[in-house]
Amino acid sequence: MPAESPPELHRQTRPAAAFVALTEAGLHRIEACIDLLLQRDEVEDVHDLRVAARHLRAVLWIFGPALPRRVTTRWKRDLRNLAGAAGDVRDWDVFLAETLQPAQELQPGDPVLAALIGTVRARRGLARETMVARLTEYRHWPLPALHRDLAHLSAHADSGPGQLGKFAPKRVRKARGRLRKLMQAAADGELRTVHRARIAGKRLRYAIESLEPVLPARYTKRLHKKLVKRQGRLGRIVDGNVARRLMAECLMMPEPGQYGWPEAR
Repeated sequence: MPAESPPELHRQTRPAAAFVALTEAGLHRIEACIDLLLQRDEVEDVHDLRVAARHLRAVLWIFGPALPRRVTTRWKRDLRNLAGAAGDVRDWDVFLAETLQPAQELQPGDPVLAALIGTVRARRGLARETMVARLTEYRHWPLPALHRDLAHLSAHADSGPGQLGKFAPKRVRKARGRLRKLMQAAADGELRTVHRARIAGKRLRYAIESLEPVLPARYTKRLHKKLVKRQGRLGRIVDGNVARRLMAECLMMPEPGQYGWPEAR
């Protein structure tokens, strides 16, 4: 999907106006992702939707203090549901690409691997059907309600308090402090704390990317580079656990074609 030009942000921009601009762009990106997913079946389209939803959730967190509570509560719920709609399909895609396909390259004739890949593709097909149904429903509701929220907020956005040049670094520092605490907790290697640290790192990374025009270089360059590297390391830990879970699910399922289980497509 072609990248759209980000909205122009300046240090004097009102936080509420910045939220409207960033969120309008984010919603358009999400709508484009959904359109592609309803038209075709491509791995990268699923990934793009997840990233677009995470970016928008990071924007919502950044500007939460400048928004009505009812708006943040509803948007948190609706964006979480959107990201969750594609979660299962993405898990199966990563399992295939990062675990099973490399194994098959090492052992191309292995019948057990071939059978397992067939089962995974069948499970992925079912997960995609569920995802498409949820995304179709999402387009009818709550997406129109989110657009109405933005229209209402934009009417008063330019007269809101504060300036982005002061607001943005303060929120980034808060997110960074939260990440430090979670990384300390994740040192025990327990999966739940590792996952929470990974999510906090993504939130900070996407916050920096969204606010780049008004942030100092120490955030947009050095810290961002560090976050990308750390995210890859934590991601491998979480993906490994997901792979074990999905493997267990496959081993407990009947053969394709039995008991109403569909053949792999």
